[in-house]
Amino acid sequence: MLMNILSLQNADLSNKTVFLRCDINSPINPRDLSILDKSRLIEVASTIRKLNNCKLVVASHQGRLGKSDYISMNQHAITLSELLDRTVKFVPDVIGPAVITEIQNMDNGDILLLDNLRFLAEENSEMSPEHAVNSHLVKKLSPYFDVCVLDAFSTSHRSHPSIVGFAELMPAYAGTIVEGEVKALQNIVQNPDMKFTAILGGAKIPDRLKSIQKLINAGRIEKTLLGGLIGNTFLAASEQVPLSSTSIDDKNSIQTAKSLLEQYPDKFILAEDVAVEVDRKRTEKKLVDVDPSDKIFDIGAITIQNFSQQIDHAENIFITGPLGMFENQEFRLGTVEILNKLANSNAKTITSGGHLSAVLEQLQLKDKIYHVSTAGGALIRYLTGEELPLLQALNNSATRYNQR
Repeated sequence: MLMNILSLQNADLSNKTVFLRCDINSPINPRDLSILDKSRLIEVASTIRKLNNCKLVVASHQGRLGKSDYISMNQHAITLSELLDRTVKFVPDVIGPAVITEIQNMDNGDILLLDNLRFLAEENSEMSPEHAVNSHLVKKLSPYFDVCVLDAFSTSHRSHPSIVGFAELMPAYAGTIVEGEVKALQNIVQNPDMKFTAILGGAKIPDRLKSIQKLINAGRIEKTLLGGLIGNTFLAASEQVPLSSTSIDDKNSIQTAKSLLEQYPDKFILAEDVAVEVDRKRTEKKLVDVDPSDKIFDIGAITIQNFSQQIDHAENIFITGPLGMFENQEFRLGTVEILNKLANSNAKTITSGGHLSAVLEQLQLKDKIYHVSTAGGALIRYLTGEELPLLQALNNSATRYNQR
């Protein structure tokens, strides 16, 4: 399946109307709703530059229903225009008459960005390609497109209409992001014996717990090093620090972490010391010295050294999420030190997620990492060998149109 996808390198899209399903879902500042990290927009801009001689309709989702990041795409159009030095016209609609009119009036070289796909209820649901073809989105817009380009690797594990529907009706090409991910990871995916030292951080606790279980069940894990809020969850589960110091109140997640520690005690390496805030400054403490009034915001120097020793003995490393509250200068140390260690190690390292990508960019370390991906859950599922709907859609399209 992995090799049977159509590439933009062999595509002549001149004068055609192209639907580009990308993923420019970005972290949003809850205070002013501004874009905090442009990593995915920068990536997608590289694909758009290869689509400069067609009528290009760009579509993505942003945020989740009920969350503060569930917003319109207007500022995404502005940012893309700045990155491309070309006008990206925003239309505040997805499938209505305004969209149809704009598409019909496009000239070659024009770029149109639709509003948040998830403003359509059906784009929040999983469905088969057969059902996706009959979705409002695909039925309304497909008559106006000649081909589609799928470049939403970070959403490739979702079987949403925009991901799997259009490819049933027209030739579907892999965008540069998807093609790059497949080429970089294909040998790893096809080698079930390859194992990783996983370094897991970040704040998406339920997602991280699922990731750990998937990677362990797939036989991909040698050791798991834990930091960030997911690390705090395991510290809470191990009862080595006061629960109040972890900022974790999700009892289900704590119980899941406890079960994992009991099932796979040899797979996990937790922090031995942590950084807490005292008078707005970083103060490091061993676990036994953490007070109920303390708040854990980073791993400490002893833990950084322990993790570094594990990295020295690792052949393959997978890291996702920061190891502390890295947006605060006082608590960047764990994330920065470990990324520097990875960049200068002999291990083959894969980083996952937009936050780490942004930090690597700031530290000018991207070129020293084997593969930097802004994808999260999709990347983990891919590494476990799980079939991804987006790649299956590309495969089916390539087979249907008898091209390689």
